[in-house]
Parts: sequence; structure tokens; C-alpha cells
Amino acid sequence: MTTPLTVALVTPLTGPDSAQGLAGLRGVTLWARDEQLPHPWDEINLTAYDAHPDPAAAMRAAAAAQPHALLGPYGHRAAVAAFAATDRVVFNTGAPSARFVRQAFPNVINIAAATSTWPRGVLSTVRAADRRARRVVLLASGDTAVEITSLTRAAAAAQAFEVASHVFPAGKATLAASRLPPGDILIVHAAPADELAAANILLRRPWRAAAFSTAVSAEATASLGDLRERLLAPGSWNPEDTRATATGPSARTFTADFTNLHGVAPTETAAWAYVTGLILGRAIRFCGSAQDTSVLAAARGIDTTTLLGRFRLDEATGLQVGHQIQIVQWQDGSSRTVWPREAARAAFTHPRLITSRPATAPAG
Repeated sequence: MTTPLTVALVTPLTGPDSAQGLAGLRGVTLWARDEQLPHPWDEINLTAYDAHPDPAAAMRAAAAAQPHALLGPYGHRAAVAAFAATDRVVFNTGAPSARFVRQAFPNVINIAAATSTWPRGVLSTVRAADRRARRVVLLASGDTAVEITSLTRAAAAAQAFEVASHVFPAGKATLAASRLPPGDILIVHAAPADELAAANILLRRPWRAAAFSTAVSAEATASLGDLRERLLAPGSWNPEDTRATATGPSARTFTADFTNLHGVAPTETAAWAYVTGLILGRAIRFCGSAQDTSVLAAARGIDTTTLLGRFRLDEATGLQVGHQIQIVQWQDGSSRTVWPREAARAAFTHPRLITSRPATAPAG
């Protein structure tokens, strides 16, 4: 007779975010297959609930089934609604945001560093190489525009930068970019289409450094041609990383196992969902219980490394502070990690090369 640990994943399985939601489901499925839990559990039963179109209803349905653990969902808006719909402990699988502080969401376990913290790494990278740069110009749009503005201002003040911030409505990047004032450092955080539109205007200006939140993607930035050179971006994970971890497999092993099981390579979303399972499993092994209060207390005390880096929660806020978002730079047609220094694969090249000619599509 088996004694299963029951886990519910609330995440979008249909709708506009379904690709990310399904990737997360695949990641948790792999974890559930391989996790080794202490007695009395000898297997994991995973049930997925579709967060589209009503994440709150999906979370209530999941909680009503009384699983041992609740995970999810992907997406900031979905997460706000879902977390508010239950008083159960929930592992924040796919909504890395500074708004989920312990004071407002005491039962949320944040797995990844807030997405909005990435400009901090950009400013640290530039300041280490450039003591003269002073003025940061921030262009932001979307659900986290206010959050990223606030965190960028705080990071800038700590490193003797001043910030001019500008928030624009989605779809209005061209107008917003044309009105942007000059500065030393450009930071843009918006949807991929808006960032590309802004890049074609702004990267022709003489910034000492420029960073775009979606510029890590070779596909998204291909049309920029030479304008992409020396561009900075928040880094994705490295699926070929072989470094040993304290909890779970290396990134390369995870990538191979995931691909063998699902027939597709894992995305970063899938990797974070898998790591969520690793932290849940480690918390259960530490406290020997699956009770919410015990798991929450155990998670707050975990300090470990996984295939995506360090995990450690801030004692005061409950935010993820062990993990740092890496910064990559486009150099000679390849994106290379330049920050933090311990993870760097290349030296930061500064100041930015100024060009004026984007790539052109082949004739015919």
C-alpha cells in the first residue's frame, strides 16, 4: 500500500500564458517522479488546476482538495489573485515579484529573486568599471513598471546614480522612446515588441551602457544587427552548467532528464518549477512533516544551492535574496555572463560601441 504526498499546482494551462504554465507543469512532473521523500511517503501525486481565466477560483478548488502542498501560479496578476484566495502556504513558482513580501503575503514562499531586481546588477556592473557615469534613464511598461521604478531608484541611490524614470502604456514604445531625455545609462523594461521598437530608436544614441530586459534572446534581438553589440540584459539560466549543487542535480543533468522525459528541452520557467519541488522536498525532509506551518518554518531556514543558484529567504521580508539575477552582455554575436563576478564567463566591455546600422533582411 502506497502513501502519497499530494501536491496541487495552480498555473495557466490554457490562455495566453499556457506555454509557460505547461512548462512549469513539466518541471514539477519531473521532480515528482524523482524526489525521494522520508517515511511515510513513498510517491508523489501531482494534480494541476488551470489558472485561466480565474486564478482565484482555481486556487480555491485546489485548496478544497486538501493537498499536502500548493504550488503556483505563473504570472504576476494570476499570483496576486491566487495567493489572496487561500490562507494555505503556497510556493511561489512563477511570479517573482517584490510585492509578495511577508508583511502582505505571510504564507507565500518565494522561490526566485524578484524580476524587478535585475537593474541592480546592471548598475553594479557599470559602476565597477565606470566612476564617471551618473544619470540613469529608465523606460518601463507593464504590470511591474511601478515596482521596477522603485527598486531601480533605491539601487541607484546606493551607488551614487540619479534616475529619470518614465512609464508608458503598452504599445506606445515608439512615442515614449522619441521623448526620452539623454543620460549615461539606459534601462528598458517592457514587453518584447515594445522593447524592440524602443531599441531601434534609442540604441542610436550615445549611451555609455544600455540594458533591455528581453535582450538575452537571440531571436528577439536579431533584427538589431550591430546595435546589439555590448547590450546588457538579465541572464537566463545555463542548461549546460555542470557545477555541483547542495540540493538536486546539476543544470546539465536536469536538462538531460527533462528532455528524455518530455521530448523537449526545458525552459527557465520549467527549471524554476522543478526547483520549487526541490525546496519543498528539502523542507519536508528537514522537518519530517508536510504540515503548512512546519514546511513554512523549514523553508525560511533553508540556505542551499540548486541548479539555478543559491536559495535563501530574507528574514524580514520573506523575499528571495540568495538568488541573484545574472547580467549578460552581447559580445561579438554571443551573450556572455559578466555579473556577478563569481559567475562571469567574460569581462564586461565598456563603454558601449556606438553604431547606427541595423541588420537588413536578405533580398527576395
